[in-house]
Order: sequence, then C-alpha cells, then structure tokens
Amino acid sequence: MIHSKNWWLITLKGLIFIFLGIHILKSPVSGMLGLIVFGGVLLFLSGIIIISFAISTRKTNPNWTWQLSEGVLDLLLAFIMLLNIGLTAITLPFVFAFFGILTGIFWIMESIYFKRIGYKYWTVALLAGIFSMLIGTLIFYRPVLAALTIVSVIGIMFIIQGIFLLLFSLEIMRI
Repeated sequence: MIHSKNWWLITLKGLIFIFLGIHILKSPVSGMLGLIVFGGVLLFLSGIIIISFAISTRKTNPNWTWQLSEGVLDLLLAFIMLLNIGLTAITLPFVFAFFGILTGIFWIMESIYFKRIGYKYWTVALLAGIFSMLIGTLIFYRPVLAALTIVSVIGIMFIIQGIFLLLFSLEIMRI
C-alpha cells in the first residue's frame, strides 16, 4: 500500500477538481473563456500538487511514475489553455478529448496496480478511467456535439475524478 504523510496533497487535488466541476456546471453561461482561464489555472495547480505527491512518495509508491505523468499532463494542458486562449477556444473539444483519453489510460493502469496491492476502491479508479476514456473518445469523434455540451461533460468528468481522489487520499491517510 502507498504510505504518505502528504495524503493531503491528493485531497487538495480532489477538492480542486470537485470545485472546478461544480463551478462549471453551476455557471455554464460564463462560457468557454471562463472555463479556459479558470480551468487552466486550476489544472496548473493540480499538476504541481500531483507532481509533488508523486515525487514525495517515490520511495514507497512503485506506481509513482504514473502519477508523475498525470501531473505533467495537467501542466501541459494548463499551458496549452493559458498560452493561446483564442486557439484553445476553437480546439477545446479536442484538447479535452485527449485529456480524457490520456487520464483514462493513467487511471486504468493505476486501478490495476491498486487491485494488485489490495486497495478497496480500485474499481472506482477503473470506472473513472473507463468513463474518462469514453467521454474523451466521444468528444473526439463528435466535436460539434461536444462543443454544445462540453461544459456539462467536463464538469461531470472533473467531479467524478475529484471524488475518486478524495477516496484515495482517505485510504492513504489511514495507513
């Protein structure tokens, strides 16, 4: 099992994702610009948090490279979103499609590891990964439809990932 005094970093990332998801669902009128700027800043913070956690647990967590990769992905997406807001607004469905597919792969790989070490919420990670990949694939293949519904879909995706992160941090805290 993963042992860490820094379990609160995962809790913080989960809370950020839940807050972002609720904000997105609550204020869809604020549109793409708000999602890009607010989401970019929160994804940047999320990337820093998960990279810090991965590095701090590298001696006790053999799966730390997947978490490090997830943090790097968060940072890359944040930079893409914030460095060219106009281009991001046009390509946002594709950006989140790739984000959903790649984070889904990371979560499925982590769920396999979690099952192997006896983590009782491994199925939540698996379902979150499958859901993330499914949403990413649907966005990729239906970008026009995704542009019309992307705010709600992204909000739901962030809330589900945030809930899993909270459950995961509680498990780490108990050890």
